[in-house]
Amino acid sequence: MNIFRKASYAVGEIAENYDDTFWWRQRFYHRVAGPVTKVLADDGIDIMDEDWDNLLVLDACRADTFERIIDVDRFDDYERKISPASATPEWMQINFADRSFGDTVYVSGNPWVSKIAPEGFHDIKNIWLDDYDIDQTQLDDAATLSEVGIPFEETVGAERVNGAALESAAEYPDKRMIVHYLQPHAPYVGNADGSTKDDVPACHPGDHLRRGEVSKETMLEFYEDNLEYVWHHAEELAAELDGKTVVTSDHGEMFGERLFRGLPFRGYDHPIGLHASELVTVPWAIFDGDRREITDDGTSEVTVDTDVADDRLRDLGYKM
Repeated sequence: MNIFRKASYAVGEIAENYDDTFWWRQRFYHRVAGPVTKVLADDGIDIMDEDWDNLLVLDACRADTFERIIDVDRFDDYERKISPASATPEWMQINFADRSFGDTVYVSGNPWVSKIAPEGFHDIKNIWLDDYDIDQTQLDDAATLSEVGIPFEETVGAERVNGAALESAAEYPDKRMIVHYLQPHAPYVGNADGSTKDDVPACHPGDHLRRGEVSKETMLEFYEDNLEYVWHHAEELAAELDGKTVVTSDHGEMFGERLFRGLPFRGYDHPIGLHASELVTVPWAIFDGDRREITDDGTSEVTVDTDVADDRLRDLGYKM
């Protein structure tokens, strides 16, 4: 009887979603590609067990792109690490859920932390609640993504994250600090020239890349600009902070790379559970500094309006 119920459920799901390419893609990622890539990938690091005072997280930053755009010789040490996750909610679930870090303050441009670990830290600074207003702009370049109809979405600028991080460092000088930037994750708002957000359209890669409505080269150009934009601010913040600072990422990004050699299956964005090397290989860049004394004074609960959080996550491309 159980078999018949499962078969009936499967038939119903297929009947309801047979023409939904997103649904089929997610089924493939979850049922086939995800399990295979998890077997092939390493388990990944527990970031809270690593040695740092400040952890600057560049959301969706691939290690190879980081190394191509940024001179890693500027760091006191640099290596690649393996993330335990291929998407932010999975990364936070593995690292923070049902755990307590009374010695850490989380400064976040990303709403997921308050959904997954609202009681997990000494304090959580949710910048996205108020600072979510990057201006709409357009490029003159005829090849811009705005011309293929990619909509503008708002996001949290890196300069806002820096301001909140410096305030938190002053408020909590005896705490570790995680600073979670939204870039280079889409929406793309970065401008390599002067590292400002002016004259660059915000956009999602999404289905436009899958459908061939924009080239991989153009999308990579915007992704790299977004990385240069956030790196400008992350480097400035690192110079202002006391202690040992590590720059890393929660996961990477895929732009149509093949999932398995010789087979026609490609990966896009950063699906949960798809542990392809492009998604779990992240930078680990170290700035040494005079270590500060860290104390654990217990955690507090930071609650937010879940409807607002879900709206923000939809802006980032999550299906809520």
